[in-house]
Amino acid sequence: MADLVLVDSLDDVVVLRMDHGKVNALDVELLLAVREALAQVPAEAAVVLTGNDRAFSAGLDLRRLLESPLDYSDQLLDELTTTCLAIFDHSRPVVAAINGAAIAGGAMLALAADVRLMSQGVIGLPELKVGVPIPSPLMELARYVLGHHLTRHVLQAVAVDPQSAQAIGMIDEVVEAELLLDRAVAEAQSLAEVPVVTYALMKQGLHAEARDLMDAGTPEGDDEVADAWTSPEVRAQIQAQVDRMSKRS
Repeated sequence: MADLVLVDSLDDVVVLRMDHGKVNALDVELLLAVREALAQVPAEAAVVLTGNDRAFSAGLDLRRLLESPLDYSDQLLDELTTTCLAIFDHSRPVVAAINGAAIAGGAMLALAADVRLMSQGVIGLPELKVGVPIPSPLMELARYVLGHHLTRHVLQAVAVDPQSAQAIGMIDEVVEAELLLDRAVAEAQSLAEVPVVTYALMKQGLHAEARDLMDAGTPEGDDEVADAWTSPEVRAQIQAQVDRMSKRS
C-alpha cells in the first residue's frame, strides 16, 4: 500500500502525498496507507499531508462501498475514524496542504491537522446531502475546529471555497497554488522548532476537552451510526448520490 501515499523527506519535515485514483477517494486501503506512513515518520519530524494534482480527497469511495459486502461499511468507518484520530493525536506538528477538493471524510482528514492551508477547490461536510450520519468522534473533531459554526455548516450540507472556509475557521490561510507546498513546509518547519516534549504537551492540552467528549461517547451511539450506514433507506440515498456523481462525470 506504500504506493498509495508518496513520502518525501525535506530536512525536518516529511511530506505525505495521497495519490490514489483521480480524487483520492477514501477506501480502507488508502486510510491504512496514510496511517502506516504517519507511523513511520521520525519522532522529531513535522508532517505535511497533501493530495495529488487533482484533489486533496473527495471523501469516501461510495461506489466501492455499495459494491462491497455490508460489513465493509463498518470497516471503512472504523478506519476513517482511526486514521483521523491518528493525525489529531500525532505528537508532532501536522500541516494540511489542501490543494484541491476536501469533501466529507477528506475534510475530516484536513480538520485533524494542526494547521490547514488551502489553495483551491472546496472543503466541507455535506454528509446530510448524501443522507449519512457522521461518527461521534469525528463530530467532536470537527467541533474542535469549527466551534459554533459547526451546526450551521453541517445542516447546510455544503462545501465552500477557501475564502469562505477561512472566514469560519475551517482553514487557517489561503495560499496561491504554486506556493502552497513550500508555504506548508515552512509552517511545519517553524512549528518543529519547538522542543518535542513541549509541543506534544501543548497539543495534548489543547485537545483535552475534545478528547474527553470523544471518550464520553457510548458504544451504543457508535453502533447506531454504523447501523444507519447499512440501513436500506441510507443505502438508497448513497446510491442516489453515486448516480448524481455519475451524471456529472
